[in-house]
Amino acid sequence: MRRRNSDSHMHLMRGMTLVEVLVATVIISVGLLGVAALQITSLRNNQNSAFRTQATALAQDIIDRMRANRTAALSPQYLYNVAIGTSITLGATPTQDQRDLSEWKTALRTQLPPAPDGSTADGSIAVNANGVATVTIQWGERGTSNNPNGGAATTDSYVLSFSTSTEI
Repeated sequence: MRRRNSDSHMHLMRGMTLVEVLVATVIISVGLLGVAALQITSLRNNQNSAFRTQATALAQDIIDRMRANRTAALSPQYLYNVAIGTSITLGATPTQDQRDLSEWKTALRTQLPPAPDGSTADGSIAVNANGVATVTIQWGERGTSNNPNGGAATTDSYVLSFSTSTEI
C-alpha cells in the first residue's frame, strides 16, 4: 500500500504543466521589458550628459577666444556682446571678433540639439564694465516626466539653459 501511494505521488510530480511554463514566461518577459526600459533611460541620460558637457566646452571656447582678443572684448563697444537670436553676418573683411562669434554660433547650432519649438541652439554673451563676461547657451533636451494623473510617464522636450560668468 505504501508503495502504491508513493508511486501515484511520483506520477503527479513528474513534470511541469503548461500553465507553469506560461507563468514563468510572463514573469521573464516582464523582467526583460524592465531591463529594456532601464537601458533606454540610461542611454537618454547619457546623451543629455554629453550635450551638457558639449555646452560647457563651447562656453569655454568663446571665453578663450575673448581672452585671446582681450582688447576687442573689453573695448567700450563691447564687440563680443551678442544676444540670443542674433545672427552674425560676415562682411568682406570681417574682424576677429566677428569671425569668433560667427564660428561660435555655428558650433552651437551644429553641436547641440534644437529646442522643442524647432529653434536652433543659441547663445548670448554680455561683458560688463568690470570685464566680467556672462555666457549663456540654450538648447533642447529630452527627459521623462511622471504623469500627475497616475498614468504612464511621458517623454517631454524642454529648453535647457547653461550660464557661466568669468573675468576676461
